[in-house]
Amino acid sequence: MTDTSIQTVTAIQIGMMRATQPQLRGQHFKMHGCVEATFEVPEVAPPLNVGLFAAPGRYKALVRFSNGREKDDRTPDIHGMAIKVLGVTGDRAHPDAPEGEQDFILADNPVFFIRTAEDYAIFMQSLARNAPRGQPPVEFIEHLSKTHPEDLAVLQGFNKQVQTSPLSADYWSQVPYGFGPDPTHACRYRATPRAGVATGSAGAGHDYLREAMVAGLSEGAAPVVFDFRVQLRTDADAAVLDNPTVEWAPDYIPVATVTIPPQVFDTHDRHAFGEALRFSPWHALADHRPVGQINEIRKVVYPASQTERAKIAPLGQDNLRLTEEELREGIDDEFKALIDKLARTFGFLSSTKRGRGTHTWGVAGRGTARFITDPDFPANEFFTFGRVLPVILRHSSPGAREDDRARDGMAASVKFFSGETGHDGPGVLDILMNAGRQLFVRSIRDFSTFVHASPDERKELVRQGLMMEPELIEAYRIRGSFLDSRYHSWQCFEFFDSAGTRSYIRFRLIPGDRGPERGLPDPGFRAEGAPSMDPVPDDPRAPDFLRQEWIYQVKHSEVRYILQGQIHPEPENVHPDHEVLNPARAWNEIHYPWRDLCEIRIDEPILDNEAVSALDMTPNRSPACIRIPLATSPRQYASLGHARALVYPGARAVRAAAEKPQNN
Repeated sequence: MTDTSIQTVTAIQIGMMRATQPQLRGQHFKMHGCVEATFEVPEVAPPLNVGLFAAPGRYKALVRFSNGREKDDRTPDIHGMAIKVLGVTGDRAHPDAPEGEQDFILADNPVFFIRTAEDYAIFMQSLARNAPRGQPPVEFIEHLSKTHPEDLAVLQGFNKQVQTSPLSADYWSQVPYGFGPDPTHACRYRATPRAGVATGSAGAGHDYLREAMVAGLSEGAAPVVFDFRVQLRTDADAAVLDNPTVEWAPDYIPVATVTIPPQVFDTHDRHAFGEALRFSPWHALADHRPVGQINEIRKVVYPASQTERAKIAPLGQDNLRLTEEELREGIDDEFKALIDKLARTFGFLSSTKRGRGTHTWGVAGRGTARFITDPDFPANEFFTFGRVLPVILRHSSPGAREDDRARDGMAASVKFFSGETGHDGPGVLDILMNAGRQLFVRSIRDFSTFVHASPDERKELVRQGLMMEPELIEAYRIRGSFLDSRYHSWQCFEFFDSAGTRSYIRFRLIPGDRGPERGLPDPGFRAEGAPSMDPVPDDPRAPDFLRQEWIYQVKHSEVRYILQGQIHPEPENVHPDHEVLNPARAWNEIHYPWRDLCEIRIDEPILDNEAVSALDMTPNRSPACIRIPLATSPRQYASLGHARALVYPGARAVRAAAEKPQNN
């Protein structure tokens, strides 16, 4: 075993956390439930009366059930049962282990699929290279074929379990642990439900395992009891300890019971409590110390990932209009699965780009918004005539290309602050806008299809009508200055006036001189499904000309915009797929005219790279009078803004944790 291999595994694990949702655990991040339990030790006969099992005792315990990697419970996976026994006494296995805790880390497969630290490093390198493309770890498979071909079947079957309920599955420690002071004594653990192991087909829903736990522990149900067993070997040498891919012959002997009484655990507070819990095989008594190379890796990886989670979990969560629970309530299984997929994709993009996954390259400045609200605009709590608020405005290139000469669109985002803390803090309203009056797809399902398609597949999506070529072309600009364009919010928002009447609002940002739209492509331009393109070969301009031109204008001229709103009365029988919510269709400007809201002046460019990196924009940050319309299905028009509100915080946390200096 080498320190280099452990360092490699740790670095890749942290990198993969940052590339998905770093506020979650690196493994077993989907929790079905964290429940209170009793861990009871009876009189145990020699030679198993060791450590925690040396004398009868009754302990409080916490048990966390989880999936290994999958968020959709219907997908085969490895599943976890982590037990934290409280109030134990004795010498600790590790000086940093918390006092009075003994953790048992179990999973529903009796063996592990990796033997050594070197093997683990090869696996993690291969996983990091192939998983973002949906491919298996081919290099690791080739390695096993040459070194341990008998382990190929273990790898292939490792995460193929389908549970009926977390409360009716068998769980094993997989890797060995010391058992008492004798170095030749080692054990594995097993938890078996007394009611018997129930197997069968997957349930009907995305979260059916949590639902099965809720039903199994509901009021009036019988307690759920697991027999906790030990499998002891007294001939444990390095060959035994460093080969967790094979099962052992000795019987598992009961040494304790885990009793889970009926209880209400499916609450926000209990979920937050479970997410905050830290489990580790090294939270152990010395008599139950982890042994073998896999546990040596865990000694480094577990605290590193826990530190990473603690560092970045709070980011991107301030002043949000709707909570994650409110955003997730009522969405169907297809929507949940699509959110999971997009979160992984944009987290990966943010990690690999060391910055924003899209709109990576841009420029920002500070200024003020003076409200010039049109008299015909509905009275409301925020857009009040005469008010002056600090703002930050950021322009960017949507295609995430560093070269400003690239053929692309343009974007503008505005963050309003309350005025109490200047330009500091999360702000009170974020408005995200792009060139072009509307989006080129109709729903988040169509957007996800576009995001995950190859260039050739996108051409086919245009032919099928899923991507709309005219709307895509309208988002392009022959780019000369960020000040030439008009920017539109694309999605609409619910808007409540002072009397509580609901209507719908879209925003646009226009040049301060109210000049016409400039830079539209010539009539012969074709996008063919491409959201951005390489520069034309003979473009003589500098690669950062757009950004530098805007900075120069802010420093030496007047940079001024008008923010406008377009109000649409609430239609009769409005629903999440009503045409008023269609992001691919602009509203008629004659029937629903644009009305002035505020004049924005930018007078200071933000040249501090870290300050630009820290900017957090989300459509879910708004005052009470503005709210994202909610969808139930990813096929509905309202799904676009709804999905963005769920995906953005995770991507923001990934970006914040990326290596510095970050790309802007």
